[in-house]
Amino acid sequence: MKAKSWILVIVAALLLILGLASRRQSQERLKEVNWEELSKPFAGKEEVLESGNSSQRIAVLKVEGTIADTGDGSSLQGTGYRHQEVLDQIADLKEDDSVKALLLVVDSPGGTTYHSQELYRALNDLKDDRQLPIYVSMGSMAASGGYMISMAGDKIFADNNTTTGSIGVIMSSLNVKDFMDEHGFKMEVYKSGDQKDMGSPFKDASDEEKKIFDGLIKESYDEFVRIVADGRGMDEDQVRKLADGRVYSGKQAKDNGLIDEMGYQADALAALKKDQSLEEAEVVDVTPKASEMDSILGLFSKSLDLKSVIPNWDTLQGQALHQNTPQAYYLYGGV
Repeated sequence: MKAKSWILVIVAALLLILGLASRRQSQERLKEVNWEELSKPFAGKEEVLESGNSSQRIAVLKVEGTIADTGDGSSLQGTGYRHQEVLDQIADLKEDDSVKALLLVVDSPGGTTYHSQELYRALNDLKDDRQLPIYVSMGSMAASGGYMISMAGDKIFADNNTTTGSIGVIMSSLNVKDFMDEHGFKMEVYKSGDQKDMGSPFKDASDEEKKIFDGLIKESYDEFVRIVADGRGMDEDQVRKLADGRVYSGKQAKDNGLIDEMGYQADALAALKKDQSLEEAEVVDVTPKASEMDSILGLFSKSLDLKSVIPNWDTLQGQALHQNTPQAYYLYGGV
């Protein structure tokens, strides 16, 4: 058996072992479920973090994980980032006059260009529509699309150990042509135009295809630069010097004008209260949360795939299903 064939066998075996391990973990967690609690109605969207004046509230909204719409926000999406529900929550904040400020907590490597820009624009519209102060607290990571959405903030806080920046766009496409040639496989393609199968994993990209994709990437990159320039009060040439895709520590980001202050979530909240005269405000977490039933059904999802053991599994899974349609990402770490 050839070396590549052995590699495929070994990879398949590892995936099977990981899948079985994940299933056993899910079964153990199911034994711990309080089924009596599960039968009770879901408590609601908001959680009071600090008691105070309910007519002057500070909303806390967390964006954690890859910014992408992985489904309809139902049970199989589990407990990760829930794109449509976050957008719905932002729309609700527009109508809630008791909310006087928003603390956006970001811990994300970014996501698709489409969904990152959609979330940024929703946050920016909220700020403009309500004249609502938005402060941002970056967690361990607020990179690429995670940095983009932070541009809706009036003041941005990060710790020195925060990984941020990564201002840029990435697109990748699997190429299995050499493997297919070696093993005697051939893909017959019938198409209406020369570029109809651009990005196909079954052939090498032509110079014309590369030129087309480069144009798409440049458009998304230019938009990212404009958003950063607007959010940070910098000119575009300044941003481009910093926007070669590299990441920055919190201190490096502050030195380069990409954030405002060093500090954690508590520091950002304290500054927001002081700056906006909201010391007596009630603080509520409005982050959409999975119901108990969602969490339980999410276990079955994890037992059927490798989401619990492979980082960015949703992104990788989507790529595997749509290799002939490469997706552009504002995402740190590659795809």
